[in-house]
Amino acid sequence: MTENLFKDEVVANQFNDYNDVLEQVLGYNFVLSILKSTQAKKILDYGCGPGKVSLRLANQLSADIVAVDESAKMIEIAKRERKHQQIDYKIVKKDNLDFISDNSVNGAIACYVFINNQSEQRILKIMREIYRTLRPNSHFIILDTNPNTTGVPFSTFQNGEPGKFYSYGEERVEKLNLDSQEKLILHDFNWPNRMYETNLKRAGFSEITVRYPKLEDFSAEQIQQIEQEYHYKSWLNEKTQAPFILYQAIKK
Repeated sequence: MTENLFKDEVVANQFNDYNDVLEQVLGYNFVLSILKSTQAKKILDYGCGPGKVSLRLANQLSADIVAVDESAKMIEIAKRERKHQQIDYKIVKKDNLDFISDNSVNGAIACYVFINNQSEQRILKIMREIYRTLRPNSHFIILDTNPNTTGVPFSTFQNGEPGKFYSYGEERVEKLNLDSQEKLILHDFNWPNRMYETNLKRAGFSEITVRYPKLEDFSAEQIQQIEQEYHYKSWLNEKTQAPFILYQAIKK
């Protein structure tokens, strides 16, 4: 079994420094919009990493955030750099959320969690545990890299090699571009759409939808506003191809 690289202190710190502008513009902003529309008051951030998304949620929503990660190093960074009175950071062990009661949260997210798991059985276990904690009619949002653009170089990262066919669950090399011109080399796994959809249904979720955000979906004026807000213009293939998939499912 591949060890979780994010438990390593050096990797955790490098990941914390990664410029996640694409994730913000084509990922987290959509997650935030969905949670705003549902008026969730208690949100589970499963696989919170260094707390970047949790902090954005806390700053923009009137909600309590339970932010969990299996990496003690990530939780240490999150507590040190992204404290907030609405966020409760916790280490999760063996994918067990025993510190969260059944039907007690009314929104949950998992950002870039499942692509970093090589076991489909484990992914299903996590989905079922998240389902247990959610109240009826609550939304679960998954944000992951798009399996349909494996090998495509985007401005801040690339998953997999161009032209290579990856089988179901096969390990890929992931390269994150750091501001220092270095690359953070990680490994993730090739999970096609059917893996998400099949296991969400097995976990009990319904009304499953998927989106593929890309820059061409925005107007010229919106892109100009994005570039001014994030001080970034070095776009590549994300203009016309979606770097990420965004799944939304409901616990009935």
